[in-house]
Amino acid sequence: MQLERRTDFEDLIFGAKILGCGGGGEEALARTFLERILAEGLKVTVLDPKTELSDNALLCVTGMVGGRKTPETLAIIEGLEEINKDPMLSATRLLEQFLDEKFYALVSTEIGAGNFFVPIYVSAKLGIGVIDGDLCGRAKPEISISTSNIAGLSITPLAIVSAFGDELLLKSAQTDQRAEAIAREMAVLSGGTVGVARCPAYWSAYQKAVIPGTMSWAQKIGTTIRLALENGQQPLKSLLSLLTSPFQPSEPRYFHAHVENFEVADRVGFVIGEISLKDNKGHRYRVWFKNEFLVIWRDDTPIASAPDLLCIVDAKTCEGLTPWENDFFSGREVVVIITKNHPLWYTSRGLELFSPKHFGFTFNYPGTKV
Repeated sequence: MQLERRTDFEDLIFGAKILGCGGGGEEALARTFLERILAEGLKVTVLDPKTELSDNALLCVTGMVGGRKTPETLAIIEGLEEINKDPMLSATRLLEQFLDEKFYALVSTEIGAGNFFVPIYVSAKLGIGVIDGDLCGRAKPEISISTSNIAGLSITPLAIVSAFGDELLLKSAQTDQRAEAIAREMAVLSGGTVGVARCPAYWSAYQKAVIPGTMSWAQKIGTTIRLALENGQQPLKSLLSLLTSPFQPSEPRYFHAHVENFEVADRVGFVIGEISLKDNKGHRYRVWFKNEFLVIWRDDTPIASAPDLLCIVDAKTCEGLTPWENDFFSGREVVVIITKNHPLWYTSRGLELFSPKHFGFTFNYPGTKV
């Protein structure tokens, strides 16, 4: 896989917006990094995890933690000067300094337009590789929701850096959730987001956690839809074919609907709310999100949830939609597509970390009942 031309990156962003299930960082963040990569002539080296890593290759996860800037978080940083435009790069270097060992490659915590692009940009700046894969198979709202957690990799030591020069090195934490809470609090205190580098380990351990091929999957989706639109074709059929799970034999389920209502609130570093939909048969749907789409009800019965991929796209262009923007205006026609995630998520530990009960609901993972 090569990332060289602008269209390579554009296709990757387009596909990652779909696979990110509404979250995984904002598209504007990815485009900022894209312009820097092109302007600086940086080289992006994408590594195939099946063939291009040795057991003693040292890796880490580089990303961002936080939510949107709100009046409350902006008030906290009033009067402070932003002195670090690349806190995620600084966090990675800080973790390297603590370990006294250079990283061979970086891993993405999830699929998603913005956060997928963070390790791409940082790896290019450091002159190292980035893995064609991630630790979720979609996007998720908490860094503790990770296949590294399922595989038993330690989230610490963990480095946190803000745009205002704050640097924190968390040497240990009893649980991944506690480390998440500390990073999230730093994000709130830093205007909304911070750069984080975490989970340093060798490939011999990481190969139990990395979900391979998700970057090339996202790029293939973006390329296919772009070509279909350029040729005047309706891209939904192609998208459904590409969303057949590459991790286990499962065809995607989907339904068409129109947006009726959209409610959103910013709460402690998260974007939380519900989307109300109605199909042409009179069924009503609710989609609950916490940064990402996580649970779907039809006529008050839960029919799908994480860890499945819950993707919502525009019915005509198949562009991935997000609750972070004004994408869910009344009357918009959308297609909701549900497909299976990696088998790791359907273990008892995976469902403990990433299913409705984790988010406070009383019901278990409902399967896919579309």
